[in-house]
Amino acid sequence: MRLTLKRNILLCVVFLFIVSLLPVSAEQPKYVKIEFLSTNDLHLHELPFTMPADPRVNRPEMPDVGGMARIAGLVNRLRAESRCPVMLMDSGDTTYGTGDLARAFRGGSIVAVMNAMGYDAMVPGNHEFQWHSGELLRNLNASRFPWVCANVVYRDTGKLFTQPYIIKEVGGVRVAIFGLTNNLLETQPRIYVSGPEIGLKVLNPTEVAQKIVPKLREKADIVVLLSHLGRGADVLLAKTVPGIDLILGGHSHSRIPTPQMVSVGQPTAFWVGAVPVVQAWQYGIDVGRTTLIFRRDPSSGKYTLMSCKGDLVRIDKSLPEDPTVASIIKSWQRRLQQLIGSPALAQPVSNK
Repeated sequence: MRLTLKRNILLCVVFLFIVSLLPVSAEQPKYVKIEFLSTNDLHLHELPFTMPADPRVNRPEMPDVGGMARIAGLVNRLRAESRCPVMLMDSGDTTYGTGDLARAFRGGSIVAVMNAMGYDAMVPGNHEFQWHSGELLRNLNASRFPWVCANVVYRDTGKLFTQPYIIKEVGGVRVAIFGLTNNLLETQPRIYVSGPEIGLKVLNPTEVAQKIVPKLREKADIVVLLSHLGRGADVLLAKTVPGIDLILGGHSHSRIPTPQMVSVGQPTAFWVGAVPVVQAWQYGIDVGRTTLIFRRDPSSGKYTLMSCKGDLVRIDKSLPEDPTVASIIKSWQRRLQQLIGSPALAQPVSNK
């Protein structure tokens, strides 16, 4: 009996010793699911409006669409219902528009709305720079969410105008979010006046991405680009700069009903072999909803994109408004009523 007990104890010790020598690859792979909600080219459309018909593309009039309070209601519902982390992003041309709120408050009203909605990050589009420098900087400083742009610098010093990226821990993984914008503030300085006022220079976005993405891959598990370059440039960037997991785009006002999967390699069982490019048209009529599933390789510890599903959610009267955001917009409307007749509202603006 004693010999049997000793033998069993010895076998247990030997077994535990062997298990301790097993390589790390014996770990199980980890799967992470993240949902990305995205807006772009809002152009200060905070209120529902009627989108005119466009016979060129056989599009009828679209009454009562958009509205930031409705978008906020959708975001809050998805955050509450989702079984995975939800991130909210904006891809620029947001703080500049044509309405009375735009002319009166020069972007301040929509920044207040986005603060309340809990945006994670935004890349500035060219129209952010159409306001004068004081208004641009006021909007930047009032934002409680980061503006990220890696390719706009001060001409005299080379210092970045905004932070180039952020890294957030989401669902136990590190998500890097960086931004790139177009060069219109340099090529059209009479329109995008704050560029020359501040003395800004736009660096080549592809060259910047080729430098920054490898660094982000060392610091983060997942890399997301907020782009205000346009759909064609986004597709080209996905093909020429390896290491980007998702591109949330703007500028071209493209309506991409489901993510455009840009092939960048041979798919495998654990990698889709493509970079999703997303863009949600314009003016808050649609919101992009993209759900990604990543797999962590137990040997290398690296994450690869296994699955991508996405669509555009139409923002219309079927969606209830978030009362907090609706109240914020009404407060800005009351302030507007006090300014009616002010010279500040006399000068029309354009968002072409």
